[in-house]
Amino acid sequence: MNKNLIESDKSKGRLEALSDGIFAITMTMMIIDLKIPENSFHNLSPSELNTSLLALLPSIKSYILSFFILAIFWMRQQIQLNFLNKVNLYSTIIYIVFLLLIGFVPFTVNLIKRYPDYHSPFIIYTLNLLLISIILFINSFLASKENNVKEKDEEKINGNKFILISGITIGIFLAGFIISFFDVEIAFYVIILDPVFYFFFRRFGKINI
Repeated sequence: MNKNLIESDKSKGRLEALSDGIFAITMTMMIIDLKIPENSFHNLSPSELNTSLLALLPSIKSYILSFFILAIFWMRQQIQLNFLNKVNLYSTIIYIVFLLLIGFVPFTVNLIKRYPDYHSPFIIYTLNLLLISIILFINSFLASKENNVKEKDEEKINGNKFILISGITIGIFLAGFIISFFDVEIAFYVIILDPVFYFFFRRFGKINI
């Protein structure tokens, strides 16, 4: 791999373009498996349709939650890139792993849709989200340690707070992962804390992250 190419001025733009494409495809793929209720022999009656729609609620909940979580991951990655002076070889490798895990989300979401009451699908789902959060944390920590954060005081403060937010997010997904071994429903509501916390902090934390 050409290190000079990776660390060129255009590397951020290339990484952002790759990220945007993968996130767009991933967020679209999650809805594909959510199909309109139908009967192969006749049209559904109103009561049958209502019953079928109610049965889809767990799948719809999983889709909405996962869409917001992915949107937050996308925003956090874009903001993290703005903090960095440059994207070096190691940051690029970390981001590739990050995007690999992002691409795995539709599989885990569809697994939950198919088996909403089983423990193992949600365990895999939360573990994937946990690993994604850890990857972002590692990249922020390494950038700070290597002084790869922009020199402006405001950027350095935001970068340090980004590390804090990443740590809290890891805690939320770790709690969801552990709880999912015992109660899937409670674990689901624990995971909801991530988008709630993020938007609350954006609103009241006086920091643009």
